[in-house]
Amino acid sequence: MSSAASQHLVQFYEEREFLLDETTRFLAGSSPDADSILVIATETHRHGIEERLLATGYDLDRARRDGRYVSLDASATLARFLRGELPDRDLFFDVVGGVLESASEAAPSGRVHAFGEMVALLWADGLREAVVALEQLWNELARSHPLTLLCGYPISGFEGEDRRLDFARICGEHSRVSPGESYGTLTDAQERLRAVAHLQQRASSLESEIAQRQSTQRELVNREQELSDFLENAVEGIHQVGRDGRILWANRAELRMLGYRADEYVGHHISEFHDDRATIDRILCRLLRGETLYDEPARLRCKDGSIRHVVIHSNALWKDGEFVHTRCFTRDVTDRVRLEEELQQRVEELADAGRRKDEFLAMLGHELRNPLSPIVTALQVMRLRGEDPAVLERSIEVIDRQTRRMARLVDDLLDVSRITRGAIELREETLRVSTLVERAVEQARPLLEERGHRLKLDLPEEALSLRGDPTRLEQVLSNLLINAAKYTDVGGRISVAIRRERDDVVVSVRDNGIGMSAELCARAFDLFVQSPGSGVRAPGGLGVGLTLVRRLVELHGGTVEARSAGPGLGSEFIVRLPTHAPAASHTAPGAPAGSPIPSAGRRILVVDDNADAAEGLGEFLRALGHDVWTVQDGAQAVATAREHRPDVVLLDIGMPGMDGHAVARRLRADAIGRSALLVALTGYGQESDRRLSREAGFDHHLVKPVDVARLQSLLKPD
Repeated sequence: MSSAASQHLVQFYEEREFLLDETTRFLAGSSPDADSILVIATETHRHGIEERLLATGYDLDRARRDGRYVSLDASATLARFLRGELPDRDLFFDVVGGVLESASEAAPSGRVHAFGEMVALLWADGLREAVVALEQLWNELARSHPLTLLCGYPISGFEGEDRRLDFARICGEHSRVSPGESYGTLTDAQERLRAVAHLQQRASSLESEIAQRQSTQRELVNREQELSDFLENAVEGIHQVGRDGRILWANRAELRMLGYRADEYVGHHISEFHDDRATIDRILCRLLRGETLYDEPARLRCKDGSIRHVVIHSNALWKDGEFVHTRCFTRDVTDRVRLEEELQQRVEELADAGRRKDEFLAMLGHELRNPLSPIVTALQVMRLRGEDPAVLERSIEVIDRQTRRMARLVDDLLDVSRITRGAIELREETLRVSTLVERAVEQARPLLEERGHRLKLDLPEEALSLRGDPTRLEQVLSNLLINAAKYTDVGGRISVAIRRERDDVVVSVRDNGIGMSAELCARAFDLFVQSPGSGVRAPGGLGVGLTLVRRLVELHGGTVEARSAGPGLGSEFIVRLPTHAPAASHTAPGAPAGSPIPSAGRRILVVDDNADAAEGLGEFLRALGHDVWTVQDGAQAVATAREHRPDVVLLDIGMPGMDGHAVARRLRADAIGRSALLVALTGYGQESDRRLSREAGFDHHLVKPVDVARLQSLLKPD
């Protein structure tokens, strides 16, 4: 403070009585008749000061009458100039400055001794900046008024390292600082020095301890931050659940996994997010019993409605025997569960496929033996009564019919294989639908007549046409008719109806046969699936006919479906074909359907380890006017070719020793075989088999049984 006439003192105290004694001594030390006294304190402290002043002989009543003793309530006075959390300067000068001015005028000396406790009240309320600001206002006021001011602070209010700087600032605003009674009463110089040394040692120790605590505190804060970061940003979902089942906290991974915001998840009951209420109730009960859960499966409901499969690891935090909250780790195993389900489904499908394969092999053996039996019987009859022309004709018809049935079985299997590999190609043209139906009926007529079925055709008056492969579409319709005939009682009814629906031609084949269950309707077009056996079932099928129907229809851009009201109530198969050309169809190069018998014979070598097959084909070719040699192994084939130099070699592939590929390569290496036409005759008809034939040097690849028309076409002279 710059004015020599003014002083600003501060007294720290430990006990209230010490403050009152020191304040009375300060106030009574003035000239009682010349100076004024201003007390701004709490009501209790004002009464204590006045009692002590009276005890010193101070004439309090007279001083009040003269205006030389003014006593104000600290809280009420503060309220008059405090605005928000800081004192207003103008109001302070109006309120406190006005009182001080009056007291100064009442004193003969013009001096005022004041005790102020407003700063202590502000400090107790935690308004530290307001305390320093008020002290500065007192100093500013003292520069214009002769004033000796004493402020009182309880020393207990300054405990703690965080208040050290504020303590220093307050002390800096005063001209003299007096310690509390523990040190302020020491009068001997040596005692004061020892006390100061003791305080220095305590301060040094305290500062060291404070520094260590601050370091520890920083380490703890760092650890807490690291732990918080670890939990919050862990890649696995983590959450806490209270005893009442409400979620207390969840990390980002948990929220991200389920798609919720924190406010949509935290605070809600955990059961709201479980797809199975019984599961979460069981989990909570086990945790409340103190159990620890490992890999507990559950299903959680995401915000978008999807379900996530999870496993939960969890136990509970207990304090003094009371359940506090759970510690739950949630791991998303949805992909694993789906993979397991898919693998289980695959296992079941493989088991079903294996069962169907076994059934198919048994069926294949049965169906191949069926035509073989009449063939063998016909051959026996021919041996016994072959001289009878009528018997011979009937036997030939049986053999021809049963051979064609066997060929159809094999063709069906090959067609399924070709379609599956994408090797089948459509030769499309514009077709009249009625003509397709008529040709399909002709193909199925032998079975229809054999079983005495009544067939009804419902054809539209308008001529419906579409683009497609006539052979394949006839195959579709004939397979549906044959299927209906097989599963309809003798003398049953079968109908075929055709209609147009917008840009589609719809063909319906309906029967009043054994019908199908809903499950069988859904699987009717799967490979090797057949209706359960019944006494009315006609022989001759491998369960591939309807599979061919569906795949051929799909190749034409259409659809097919099976309907039935149930077992015993008949069936209906509905084919929808677009009238426009199928996008994937195209005409494939191929051999012409047939050629006349060549006018000039050719030199032909037939090679097959099956002597009957070789001789049978040889006799057929001789009947066509060709010169034919037959051999049964690869070495003989090479030797015979060198001797007779054939124009054509019909060569079986699957022979023991030197197979057909080796023979073809040997012949192509010899000058005598380079110009010959090499034709593979084999039971192997896959695309890979055809590729191997080309690589071995074959010109053509024919699949047994040999298509006679195709063979005649190849044998035509150039």
